[in-house]
Amino acid sequence: MDSRERRASLMRRARVVLACVSAAIAVLAGAATSVAGRRAPGSDSPAGVRLLLAHPAYRAGQSIPVTLVNGSRSLILRGVCFDVQRRADGGWMSVTGTHGIALPCSMTAGVPQPAGARADVELVLYDDLRPGDYRITLRYKPAHGVDLGNLTGPDVRSVHAGLSVLVFRLGAKPSLSGRRILALAERAASGAGDPQPTLIQHAAGTRFDANRIASGELVFEWNWSYLIAIRGHFAATRAPLPHGGKPPSGTVITLVVDARTGQITDGGLSNRYPSLAQLGPVTTDLRGAWANTRRVRHSPAPPRP
Repeated sequence: MDSRERRASLMRRARVVLACVSAAIAVLAGAATSVAGRRAPGSDSPAGVRLLLAHPAYRAGQSIPVTLVNGSRSLILRGVCFDVQRRADGGWMSVTGTHGIALPCSMTAGVPQPAGARADVELVLYDDLRPGDYRITLRYKPAHGVDLGNLTGPDVRSVHAGLSVLVFRLGAKPSLSGRRILALAERAASGAGDPQPTLIQHAAGTRFDANRIASGELVFEWNWSYLIAIRGHFAATRAPLPHGGKPPSGTVITLVVDARTGQITDGGLSNRYPSLAQLGPVTTDLRGAWANTRRVRHSPAPPRP
């Protein structure tokens, strides 16, 4: 092989190598573009700030973490709650409350999140959400240090994620014995200074409804619970008090008890007897003066209002 043939052979090899390298670069570039442009599951933001959901569908009554990824290079101010919208009649309808109680999401309050950081923001799916397709929206903006906490202005943006909501299922009701419920109530009454209460009743429902009926407080958990009401003369002598303060007193103790574990999860002392019938059938565990006590296992519940 003379020098011209050797040069031609080397040039042909060089072209083949160059073609292979170019093809490899093209493949890598295409793969990088595919990865960079792929939408994260449950998010419509292809890059930068995005929302991540572990699953595409959840059941009403769940509280789930939604991960907000700040993939930008700057600190952001993110919202503290989601705007939850249900698809209806070709559009989106915002969910602003539950059980007739207005619970709007504050759109102007925010917390900082560093660049490159992840944060879990709790999403509460109310038990009365209709099954269907939903969209959640979280507001954010680049934070410049002078307006931390104030999520307003022209730089505010939104990031979305979609999910499906399944019908709420409370499940089979666990059952505590009437004897155990009565023992819990009598122990609470005795601890509050009246070992001879004149009335003890209970009804069963969700923990959310039990607290709503007992005190008006909103506890976003929907496990089976008992609401126990106790009438007597009570004082919270074991409660921590400021120096010289008088212990709270009242004529009614309310207890919310987890129906599966028998643990008291919530309680209160007031002068208002709760409308147990709003929760469900009422059982009277003790009635009358202590000297003439009558225990009735299943008294008829008054009609629902």
